[in-house]
Amino acid sequence: MKKWLIGFAVVLTTMLGTAQAQQFEEGKHFEVIADNPTDKPVVQEYFSLYCVHCYQFEPIAEEIAKTFPEKFEKIHVSMINPTGDMGQTMSRAYVAAEKLGIARKFIDTVFDYHFKKRTMLTSKEDIRNVFIVNGISGDEFDKAIASFSVRATASQNDRMAMNYDVSATPTFIVNGKYKLLPTGFRDSEDFSGDFIKLIKYLLSNPV
Repeated sequence: MKKWLIGFAVVLTTMLGTAQAQQFEEGKHFEVIADNPTDKPVVQEYFSLYCVHCYQFEPIAEEIAKTFPEKFEKIHVSMINPTGDMGQTMSRAYVAAEKLGIARKFIDTVFDYHFKKRTMLTSKEDIRNVFIVNGISGDEFDKAIASFSVRATASQNDRMAMNYDVSATPTFIVNGKYKLLPTGFRDSEDFSGDFIKLIKYLLSNPV
């Protein structure tokens, strides 16, 4: 009897796993963009603080970060420019905010300016003031954003986005191999929950 129950449990678990996998379809919910995955499991969000869709998606991005705290990476890209080279400046500022430990505060403050107060930050001085508001001195900001490590990381992030053919924000990529397709969940009754289930599924490199 005990052996029968164990066997039944194994079969049931296998069936449930198969059922979960079958609900996600390549070409509808995700697309394969590379032959080989990254060495370590990773979930990357390519975003811009000038992107209203990124602002609207932020609660879901935060949920993903909480679900996969060791695997989630938020990567700012420079493709959206409200004026001049502000896309690049904002990318460097975000990297600086990460290194100075205020990334979350920086995101919240900038999104608040852009999409609640409807006041676009269109100069380096505007961004500098955001750092000061969040406890970083002007001198600290100046040194950080001009540093080699910040500039190199921001450039590397843009190269990764180009290599993955990121043409819109936000874009989510799992293991460097799978690009998520949010439009595949347009009829979902629990978009956030289903989106996270897809990430869990793809982290196991199923195809």
